Amino acid sequence: MRDIDEMVERLLDMDIIGENNSITFTDEAKQLIHEISERCMDATLIVENKDRIDQYGKGLTAEEVYVDMLHKIVDAPTSLHMRMSARLLIPVIDQKLQEENGVE
Repeated sequence: MRDIDEMVERLLDMDIIGENNSITFTDEAKQLIHEISERCMDATLIVENKDRIDQYGKGLTAEEVYVDMLHKIVDAPTSLHMRMSARLLIPVIDQKLQEENGVE
């Protein structure tokens, strides 16, 4: 589990904010998001809430989910909530990026 936290930390340290405050995922960020997502998908919480997670992402872009994840991390009442926010939402971001690239 700790390696996921370290991977999320690396993602959050990446320079993906553009000049106009837009999110632009680099290829390196996309790859890291995918790796984190694969590790998170085995978690019981993800498996049990897959329908709710999929429903959450409807109508949102990967960038919008990423920004929402950042808000949830900052506003998290505990470190557990902070870590779980990333674990729940990074798979949604990965799915959105895959859809944008025509991969299902």
